[in-house]
Amino acid sequence: MSQNVPTYVPTVPRTTLVTSIPSIRQYIERGHMIPLVADWPGQIHLRTAILRYLPLAQTPKPWHINLLLEISRSAWQEISKAVKEKFGSLYKDAEYLALKDLLDNSIPLVLDIYAVFFRSGDYNTYLESCFHVWTLFFRFSRKNYTKAPVMFLSDIFYWESTNHPILEVIKAELPKLSDATVEIFHSFLRRSTQKHTEAKQIINHGRFINQLHLDGNRFKEKFAHTSTWAAYEYSARDISNLTKKCACFLLHCFSEIYIRVFHHKSPLIFSSPIINSSSKKKGKAKEKSEESISLTAMKMPEAHLSHLSLGFNTLHKPDPFRYCDLTNCPVFFPINPNPIRILACGHSYHESCYASNDFKCLYCLAFLQDRVDKHVQSLLESLRDLNKKKKEKIKE
Repeated sequence: MSQNVPTYVPTVPRTTLVTSIPSIRQYIERGHMIPLVADWPGQIHLRTAILRYLPLAQTPKPWHINLLLEISRSAWQEISKAVKEKFGSLYKDAEYLALKDLLDNSIPLVLDIYAVFFRSGDYNTYLESCFHVWTLFFRFSRKNYTKAPVMFLSDIFYWESTNHPILEVIKAELPKLSDATVEIFHSFLRRSTQKHTEAKQIINHGRFINQLHLDGNRFKEKFAHTSTWAAYEYSARDISNLTKKCACFLLHCFSEIYIRVFHHKSPLIFSSPIINSSSKKKGKAKEKSEESISLTAMKMPEAHLSHLSLGFNTLHKPDPFRYCDLTNCPVFFPINPNPIRILACGHSYHESCYASNDFKCLYCLAFLQDRVDKHVQSLLESLRDLNKKKKEKIKE
């Protein structure tokens, strides 16, 4: 009997060997444990198959980005009601509002501004979306993208003030004012040329592509066989499974926020501003003061205010301990209950206070007006400098 049954002592070193592997130890510390009978290193292979994530490419293909956004929106539509009911309508934690704003507003905006609003000819919604896109570019300091929307909106408002007939053409024929053909042509041209290609060769390539465009069948055939959108790797069943996995991932993120605030009683607190004077532009030191914040549930240990809702970028940030962010709020909540409204920017107001402000968030409105003025002035200065350089070249 003793010869057939292995003793406990030789088993201990083997168990220690398995748990000494960093990836296995981290897997166990997370609370995961799978009993498995396998020869070494079968335990490692199983853990790798279950836990390891595939790295996202640095420059993912357009269809891959679109797939991730669509899956995120579909997953949020399945769980949003349950999440909002769990947190309640008066929850103002910065990380919760940031993740909720991303799923409620930013992702749908990116997906719908062209595919739905523009292509359907919904002029008013498309115009409003252009301003929302500008606020995203502005929050993330995308210098090369903040000027174009301002120029477009400036033209629209000017045509409205002068009753220019082109405005009626834009409203009536919005889907036809697309540069898709130009972008496709440019993509083909870049794909068939290199950095060292001479100008004459580029012209010849352009003529060849234009000839394909005149021959509709050959052009469509070339686009279908060479486009990155043609190589779609996922079936409807795969997308359904990915949506469920994304929903589980989002639920895990919201669960971490809920546990941090309601169980650990640890609301999100902003750290002191960090001053960065290392960056230089045109030989001049450029100082940048920005507050850093840790968004652990969103896997962003060193996030910035730009990653939060718009209200957290203003001087008057939303206060999680106040029902109404209005400075001179006349309503005392415990005595005179008044419905509360939390806006997408993160600020909250009593309905009476919100109505007295003409249904606007005055803090964010003043903040955006100030930034629009600064960007317009910067754009005008750039245009003046460009005009000055052209005049100097003419004189030379």
